[in-house]
Amino acid sequence: MDKFSDFISEQKNEEPYRLLIIVYDTPDDPNKTGALLTKQAKKMGIDCYEFDVAKGYTSVNKKGNMVMHNYLYEKDVLGKTAKKEHDKKGWEVTPEDTVALLRVSYDNGMRVTEQLRLHGVKTVNSRHTQIISDDKWLNYIALEISKIRQPKSALIGHENNVDIPIAEIGGKYPMILKTAKGTHGVGVIFIDSKKALVATIQLVNKLDEKRDMIIQEYIKTDYDVRAMVLENEVIAQLKRPIIDGDFRSNISQGNEPQKIELTELEKEECIKAAKSINSVWVGVDFIPSKDREKIPPYMIEVNSSPGTAGIIQMNDINIFKLVLESFYNRENWR
Repeated sequence: MDKFSDFISEQKNEEPYRLLIIVYDTPDDPNKTGALLTKQAKKMGIDCYEFDVAKGYTSVNKKGNMVMHNYLYEKDVLGKTAKKEHDKKGWEVTPEDTVALLRVSYDNGMRVTEQLRLHGVKTVNSRHTQIISDDKWLNYIALEISKIRQPKSALIGHENNVDIPIAEIGGKYPMILKTAKGTHGVGVIFIDSKKALVATIQLVNKLDEKRDMIIQEYIKTDYDVRAMVLENEVIAQLKRPIIDGDFRSNISQGNEPQKIELTELEKEECIKAAKSINSVWVGVDFIPSKDREKIPPYMIEVNSSPGTAGIIQMNDINIFKLVLESFYNRENWR
């Protein structure tokens, strides 16, 4: 940080910190959340480095600190992204003043994030939060323990043992089948009969016999809501209409977001959901009830690496600035 930034931080009782953003994508993509956070960090005078676990590598220097190295990319004449060279100098991680913001799933970033933790580097969110968030069944259990309303769900394995799980969620079709791991609406399937359920389970097991699946009560709705929760406060939200001819609402699936105001009850439930996985910054997805003022929504999941597509356009605040300011509070480092 320069002297002016240090002075401002001191006046706000903010101790300067360095930021490492862990992503699983091309670092030079300007439309990704990691890149937008990096841009905001530079505006705030925060020493920041965006590291791609798929296209980078780590080393350890003579002081015993990790060093992050990205491969650098450029567009060729055909517009394709090609590897140019690697960042030989890299970026030294100093555990005493560096926090790592995890923009990856635990599975994709496990080796790098655990290596950081072994070197004493704190992260946002924590390992606990990351693991529970990445697994839809653990997500369901965490919400259930916190007595948060959600669609009835059951873990399902082999196609020969579907009757008991079906009965547990009410035995009615249609229902939703989800793989326990998956993002952006991928691995979420609309099931209208037992025959379709068995056939889909057989197909998934053939592709990956170790992949856990969940059946879930179908809640008919025209839209769902994504709320962004930071330090146990709802800071932004958006409405996601269901796509025509589909039952999913993810922005990544092509639908157009809309503005929405949350009721006090909905805000309270979102904060409860965020607390259920001990999070700092998460996205909370829910289906509103018919009486939004009095009846709690159906909570769908809590995402520890929330995308910001759409939500930054639907809210008149600088989400990235708020997130980075929250890291001055080192109690948020896990």
